[in-house]
Amino acid sequence: MNIAIFTDAYSPQINGVVTSVLSFRRELEKAGHRVYIFAPSFGGRERKEEGVFRFYSIPYRSEMMREQRIALPFSRGLAVFPRLKIDIIHFQVTHYVGAYGLLLALLFRIPAVHTYHTLFIKYTHYVKFQRAMAERFVKGISRVFGNLCTGIITPSPEMRDEILSYGVRPPIQVIPTGIDYDPHRRVRNPEALFARHGLPRGRKILVFVGRFAREKNIPLLFEVLVDLDRGEREHHLLLVGDGPGRGELEELIDGMGIRDSVTITGYVPREEVFDLLQISDLMVFPSETETQGLVLLEAMAVGLPVVAADKMGAGDVLRDGRGGIPVPARRGPFVEAARRLLSDRDLYGEKSRGAREKAAEWSSRAMTEKLIAFYEGAIRDYREKRFRGVRPR
Repeated sequence: MNIAIFTDAYSPQINGVVTSVLSFRRELEKAGHRVYIFAPSFGGRERKEEGVFRFYSIPYRSEMMREQRIALPFSRGLAVFPRLKIDIIHFQVTHYVGAYGLLLALLFRIPAVHTYHTLFIKYTHYVKFQRAMAERFVKGISRVFGNLCTGIITPSPEMRDEILSYGVRPPIQVIPTGIDYDPHRRVRNPEALFARHGLPRGRKILVFVGRFAREKNIPLLFEVLVDLDRGEREHHLLLVGDGPGRGELEELIDGMGIRDSVTITGYVPREEVFDLLQISDLMVFPSETETQGLVLLEAMAVGLPVVAADKMGAGDVLRDGRGGIPVPARRGPFVEAARRLLSDRDLYGEKSRGAREKAAEWSSRAMTEKLIAFYEGAIRDYREKRFRGVRPR
């Protein structure tokens, strides 16, 4: 197949959508398919890649949206698109580039599928107009984009149920992003890693990996840290990532007097993320808006147990009890679960073994096989139902 992926989130950005696109692209190409990426430019920070077409873009003026881009319909990819003989268009976000992909699908009569990565209704606190109106807008846009597709992908059953409630009618398939599972992965240089990030020896390291934004609920982890330590400084919180909420977090850290017990790495290379996970003792993840909990599975892939909010994708990952403990996103339950895992060696070992077993089941290869079958079904359905077996070109 010749596959066109339209995405408003792509390298050099670092987030869950980018991870998903890169993972599926790698595995699709290994399986012999041709994948073309259509994405925004990032002010010259992007690198040139074969098969990647960039739309000229400009930044948002809002500080909270500084990592996003407004993609304008100017790209050499539009000129060459007819020659690529695309079999299916897969757009990732209902935003500018996603809209261009959907428009090309309609113009060239190509089946379009969409992955609904983000529960946008949980992000309406970023808009400046009335909240109820913003929620109606989000549901309406999701319904319009979704109903123009041949099929929809969601990373979790809960997300599927959510968009069904919006009135989205095409078939919906749950296909999580697979993880880069390597049972032989080892930390390359632990001493250098501790030194580079100024991590203390002798303390239990609690790690969070993700974007620093309000919906991630990171301040809860500061409260958990204080309760676990009880003034003894036996634990250290490692925050791996960055984002628009970093300034507020830094102020809160100083205000609570826990600067010596918190390390913020900023964005680090992907392999270093796995290294940091391996030197940590427990992943703590308080976000209630995750659609699939991909970073939890990456922690599990190195045998790291997890305590996470029992909501959305994170809750789905942990609900069977393997690999960690799902809890309400409140101070008390988080502290209790973390203390149990860190003090009970047998329980910790059980969760660590379960984590590795579960991660192996979510490999990127296994999930890509499901995606390929979904593509083939969408193409077949499009041809049979809309063009009676013939696809005009």
